[in-house]
Amino acid sequence: MKRISIIIALCLIVSMFWSISLDESISLAKQNNKDLLSSKEDLQKAEQTYYQVRANIYPQLNVVGAYSLNKTYLPDSAIVPPVDLSLGLDPNTASVNDYYLANAMSAALNSLVPSSPVEEGSVALSLQMQQVLFTGGKLNYGIKTANLYRRIQQLNYQLKEQDIILKTTQMFYSCLLAEKFVNVQEAALETARHHMVQVEAFANEGIVSEFDVMRARLEVAKLEPQLMQAQSSRDLALSAFRNQIGVRDSTIVPEGDFALPPKLNLTLDEALTQGMNNRMELEIARTGTEVADLQLKTEKAGYFPSLALQASAALYTKADEYTVEGDDFGTNYSVGLGISFPIFNGFATNAKVNSAKSSYRQSQYQSQKYEDLIRLEITQNYQKLRHAEENYLVQEENMKMAERSLQLAQLRYENQVGIQLEVFDAQTTLSAIQLQYYQSIYEVISATRELQKSIGMNL
Repeated sequence: MKRISIIIALCLIVSMFWSISLDESISLAKQNNKDLLSSKEDLQKAEQTYYQVRANIYPQLNVVGAYSLNKTYLPDSAIVPPVDLSLGLDPNTASVNDYYLANAMSAALNSLVPSSPVEEGSVALSLQMQQVLFTGGKLNYGIKTANLYRRIQQLNYQLKEQDIILKTTQMFYSCLLAEKFVNVQEAALETARHHMVQVEAFANEGIVSEFDVMRARLEVAKLEPQLMQAQSSRDLALSAFRNQIGVRDSTIVPEGDFALPPKLNLTLDEALTQGMNNRMELEIARTGTEVADLQLKTEKAGYFPSLALQASAALYTKADEYTVEGDDFGTNYSVGLGISFPIFNGFATNAKVNSAKSSYRQSQYQSQKYEDLIRLEITQNYQKLRHAEENYLVQEENMKMAERSLQLAQLRYENQVGIQLEVFDAQTTLSAIQLQYYQSIYEVISATRELQKSIGMNL
């Protein structure tokens, strides 16, 4: 019955935690990382910038329209009395035709005199088209530059994604390592307690001295704070891991095999060659050099003229009243070529070209600098991995010897051949070797991932 209760209690403890694999951890980290999400938005903006620049190769069509009503009140000084030319005729000598002509002229003159208020209505509608024909290559270079900028943002996004995968992987295995450390300390403490019980039993029978008992108790007292420190380090590692994957659930714990990864069978020269061909940082630098080259060509295009085709079709009206009638409409059509030829701008274009040349040379220097740094990084990571693999082999042999040494020390002490100090020393040595052994596994895992990333492999 007691055994069943213990099993049920263990099941309840296990059910309180949610185990998460490495792949799930990486997926959550990519979903929740704010820097990666921001980089994704930068990529989207670069995509739209490319389409925005490319839109300039197409005709630009605009419809412009206006409808207006005007009402004007003239000052009294601008309004003259009506003109009547018939008043100047001699009634005795003027004929009917003279009066007719005088009235007609009066009416014509009066029609030219403004009245107040003046009401006018107008409608205008125009379809305008502008097509760039020649810009000296500026438009073409601008489209290529926008496309390269889009590529740079894509590479930046992939680069940040690889950084997140590497960091998440390292933190995942650091949590497993911290758990191993806790297990080692728990096992060492359990062994020390078991040994203390044996020593106390021997003391009751008068086989060992009180000093041996105190030494066994002190060994237990020494291991207890070490276990507490290991547990605290594990909790800190778990908190950092949960923050990395963007979750706050305190029940999430990493679970996976804490084992060596497949060995990278590469020579240093092969690693360098692969890194020079695959590193995204180098492609970014080379793309930046291409952008600088296009910028130089764009500035040189400032010496050439620009040519554009312009055309429009307009429909308009003009009425001396608010109401617009069907016969008030008129049309206008126009087409023409516009040219702009730079003659002199105070040598500004020449200064821009020289500045672009300097930027182009700087980008070349920066690209060469990246190549040197990446070669150094690959070399360091390669040597780091080889050292970690050699250290693991050494620690593996040390583990076997330490385990055998503890077995012999315990056997000698139980048979009254050895002393208690030998057991304590063997136990302490085994715990230290175990910690170094698990640390060596973690170093191999971490160094392998770092070398994979440094030679451009997808993690």
